[in-house]
Amino acid sequence: MNKNTAKPSLFQDYLSVERLFTLDLEEDNFFIDGLLPVGSLCLLSSRPKAGKTNLALQMATCLASGKLFLNLRAYQSKVLFISLELNKKQMRKRLKKVLDYYGIDDVSFKKFPLVLRFSGERRGIDALKEEFQVLKDKYNINFDVIFIDTYVLFKDINKEAIQRHKSVYEIESEYLAELRKFCEENNLTIVLIYHNRKAQMFTGDITENIMGSTGIAGAVNEIFLLERKTGQDKGKLIITGHTVEEKEFELVFKDGLFSLLTEDEKALRLAQKIIEYLSQVKSATQTEIFNYLKSEGETSRKGDVLEVLSKYEDTYWKSKREKRNRGKPTVIYSLLENYTSTPEQMEISAFNSGDNHSLNLDELEYLEELIDEDNIESIDL
Repeated sequence: MNKNTAKPSLFQDYLSVERLFTLDLEEDNFFIDGLLPVGSLCLLSSRPKAGKTNLALQMATCLASGKLFLNLRAYQSKVLFISLELNKKQMRKRLKKVLDYYGIDDVSFKKFPLVLRFSGERRGIDALKEEFQVLKDKYNINFDVIFIDTYVLFKDINKEAIQRHKSVYEIESEYLAELRKFCEENNLTIVLIYHNRKAQMFTGDITENIMGSTGIAGAVNEIFLLERKTGQDKGKLIITGHTVEEKEFELVFKDGLFSLLTEDEKALRLAQKIIEYLSQVKSATQTEIFNYLKSEGETSRKGDVLEVLSKYEDTYWKSKREKRNRGKPTVIYSLLENYTSTPEQMEISAFNSGDNHSLNLDELEYLEELIDEDNIESIDL
């Protein structure tokens, strides 16, 4: 038999563990450190109106400008944002806020590598491949990251697959496998924006919250699950996948923009929640306070609550020890008499009195911002 026409060996894909660890394999590359791998198919999913498009626009802007995204380094990249849901007017309104937030003005637009494409006839994988090749060959434009808002409006499931009586799982898996291969072959990363199920709370399994067939969650490389109830300012971004390590970011949503929830902001939020609770029940143990915060969706630990209670104990509330028949005494917390302050006013009160809590430079700047926004009364600093 001619060696050139020999069939592949049965064992050509077998590899010993010893051999595996001697291979010279490339390290994973990222467009955003530890978050957005090169050549990856990603899914950004949330419930309707939770802010997934806003978060995607922030990510796209950071990639195009090389600015930090959630305090992670983003490497400047050429970005295409395909908007199949928002029209031009809606997009300009949202994008204006994002650009202002990151300090990007119209002077920078000529060198700003973020391109928008709106709803049209070109949908589906074949159309995207053709478009990508034309831009690359004819115009020397080679995008690094493509956002597709939304996947539901983009996909064009092959009618022949449906006619062959394939399951929804098989159809979705094969469709996304082709898209994933396209990403890998071109060192291109695609972020598909998608919808969660209508569950009110996170179930604990990131894939169970994603709407539709499990074939969708199983076929992508990375999953970004955004959790935020409509009307609430607090949210979280949960990340898992083949390349990225599982992680979770606590976020604050304000004026259509997401930012990381800092430790100082978290302490103030907890303090406000505890104040609201104690104003209702008059007194409670630390465990009762923790259980209330948990029921309100706060992801704080008992240690966080204890730290807040001890930090502001003489200003927000008072505590007293009560003896038990057996065991350790119980610490009861209650609001100070005639309590009228807000957490922000408490910060100012502590500063003026010079007791309990010293303000650093960042906190002083924060207070000045609150004063400028007329959220608190002006004081003589």
